[in-house]
Amino acid sequence: MSFSTKQFTVRLGDVDLSRDDEPSAPQTFHVQEVRAHPDFSRVGFYNDIALLVLDRPSRRSRFVIPVCLPGAAALHDRFVGRRPTVVGWGTTYYGGKESTVQRQAELPVWRNEDCDRTYFQPITDNFICAGYPSGGKDACQGDSGGPLMLKRDATWMQIGVVSFGNKCGEPGYPGVYTRVTEYVDWIRSSMLE
Repeated sequence: MSFSTKQFTVRLGDVDLSRDDEPSAPQTFHVQEVRAHPDFSRVGFYNDIALLVLDRPSRRSRFVIPVCLPGAAALHDRFVGRRPTVVGWGTTYYGGKESTVQRQAELPVWRNEDCDRTYFQPITDNFICAGYPSGGKDACQGDSGGPLMLKRDATWMQIGVVSFGNKCGEPGYPGVYTRVTEYVDWIRSSMLE
């Protein structure tokens, strides 16, 4: 599946989208190439992961800090019961307006078997689910593609990519994320292309 690079702009360091004079001094990039997973499926959002090749290197700052890929010790970790953080500027409720400030939520990771029982499609090992059984906190519309991150030893690693859910924060329905540990080899080989 191919995606037009013209439909994407990447901004690093943004915190408040309503301000042009942000102290974070956001950097804007054009996308040279979109490397989508070759087995991505719009039906069920299987293999919902892609890499964006930027037109130039980014600069680190207090507001632009890389998130790490999971290391070898994390590759077989299911993260069940851990409380990773999801961030984004998506809507604050289903059908609502997008947020102008970056928001975040800590969400407990579910067992895939429990998540599989809530959805009408198979929740394979390539997914990771997170949310509260009572609902209320979740990623939402506009957060797709954003990170689900876990802090380990003062370092953030990305364990998920926001993919889909049943509306947002619905009781009994966790958010569903692409499980990054299942794609580390693909990510590393795609970065070398």
